[in-house]
Amino acid sequence: MHLGQDDRLRMVAARAGFLEHGAAGAAGVRNVVAASWRRSQEAGVDADEYRITYHEDVDLDSRLVRCARPVIDRLAEEMVDVPVAIALSDAQARIVHRLDCSSSVGRPLDRVDFTAGFDFGEGGVGTNGIGTVFEAGSPVSVVGAEHFTEALVTFACTGAPVVDPVTGRVEGVLDVSSLAENWTPLMQALVRRAAADIGQNLLQDRSQATQALFETFVKADSRPRQAVMAVGDSLMVNRRAQQLFTPAEQFAIHQHALLLMSGRDRGAESFTLAPGRSVRLRATRIVVGEEVTGIVLLLDEEPPPQQPAVRVQRVDGTAGRSPAWTTACSQIAAALDRGEHLLVMGEPGTGKRTLVAELFGRAHPAGRLVAGEADQVVRDAAALLAVAPSGPALVVLGGIDRLGADGVDRLRAFLASLDRGRHIVAATVSEANIGADLPFQAVLGLFEQAVTLPPLRFRTDDLPLVVARILAELAPDRRVRLHPETSRLIGRYSWPRNVTQLREALRHALLKRPVGEIQPADLPGYCRTAGTRTLTPIEAVERDAIVRALQQCGGNRVHAAAALGLARSSLYRKIRTYAITDA
Repeated sequence: MHLGQDDRLRMVAARAGFLEHGAAGAAGVRNVVAASWRRSQEAGVDADEYRITYHEDVDLDSRLVRCARPVIDRLAEEMVDVPVAIALSDAQARIVHRLDCSSSVGRPLDRVDFTAGFDFGEGGVGTNGIGTVFEAGSPVSVVGAEHFTEALVTFACTGAPVVDPVTGRVEGVLDVSSLAENWTPLMQALVRRAAADIGQNLLQDRSQATQALFETFVKADSRPRQAVMAVGDSLMVNRRAQQLFTPAEQFAIHQHALLLMSGRDRGAESFTLAPGRSVRLRATRIVVGEEVTGIVLLLDEEPPPQQPAVRVQRVDGTAGRSPAWTTACSQIAAALDRGEHLLVMGEPGTGKRTLVAELFGRAHPAGRLVAGEADQVVRDAAALLAVAPSGPALVVLGGIDRLGADGVDRLRAFLASLDRGRHIVAATVSEANIGADLPFQAVLGLFEQAVTLPPLRFRTDDLPLVVARILAELAPDRRVRLHPETSRLIGRYSWPRNVTQLREALRHALLKRPVGEIQPADLPGYCRTAGTRTLTPIEAVERDAIVRALQQCGGNRVHAAAALGLARSSLYRKIRTYAITDA
């Protein structure tokens, strides 16, 4: 134990031995401390000269701080007669809150900058009760000469990780510090309990939907050897799922889960991860009010299929790599091959008409294609189909959900007039209107197959292909490429209007930089946000001004706030309001 004078003297000698002779001189030192000393030395920490980094942009009113304050206040009341200071760090080991129970320890801590904004990561100041907790992944006490840096040996500190129960991530560290001679092992139990209480506050602070998602995930995870994933505000993956699926496969399942959340109710379904590898999904949707806010998936591997799946001959930019997209391509290709009337659903801008036309053209080079808005195609159908093609004809009817009652009647008569042996019909529908009481519902029975295209935000792996194709269309024969940071921004944005909006953004960038490497500043301001809410013109101007200021200030929020004439708290609030991510 670290209470007696002899123990303290032995630790002083062990520390001196380590600094002089390395690991061989650290005999008798606890493993967690010896490992930390080695990491500190390898990181280049100077044991004699104290150096510490200050960060201006720490959030002193974060969700973590709000959830921790009542626990820290309660802990301070319990330790009112004990000379300690209670501190909280964020996930980067930067102190965001400190409460002193006694000035006798507060003043010495001030002299080593143990206060808000300073970084106590182990790689900067060596072994301590904050940084070492992150490295060890568990509660740690560091007493007296167990500190690597001479300036800290006066103190004893006990830290415990604050874990978000939903994500499993360490959000920060709760630390209780005292002078070394005042330390007692009782502090360990107090700090562990308080850190756990902060974690529970983080759970309770979450929305009703997140709590329901977490509870459903925990219940599903109790089944023996069942792989489980939960998708909502957070992503949760149990140990069995981590064993069965690679990180890339987990990401693909996550993307497919987001697609399931946005669609209609479905039972169990199979999902192809790669050729010959499929997973069976059983979904439980978390519904709050009338909105699906999360989904919990039970995952089971399926044996390889006896017959090979339909293979889609890829067209540049058409098939992509993401499982949801390749599955949709396979389903469309199979329906076209069978000559079935096809309903293609998806969000606006996902490329429904383009995909069907390209897959048909590749399969039937001699076929005839008639495509356009449904009302126009139906009106002009006689002339458009007058010339008999040497192969089958595909009629693509755009937006049949936009037809009125009269238009639907004309569409019904048009479909009845077609020769099913020669004519294939594909109609596009906005998935949001599938359940709506609209006239087009009367003709749904005339279609044999329905396929949903995933939105672009669920096709992260496909973005390089899609971007390359669009740039080739917009700037043929030009030397155009993306800066890596530009690619990162494109990958992070949600693209609520899908490929249509991505094309607009790249056209905007090419007007600013016709050739060469497209820089992040060449993209529209909205590409630095994660929100999908449509902004008013005034809000859009304000958002773009904030983005420009952050760019000009190298991401420093304090300097950006000054340049904009805003209080720092106001800038933080607006960054959250506009979901600005590249800040």
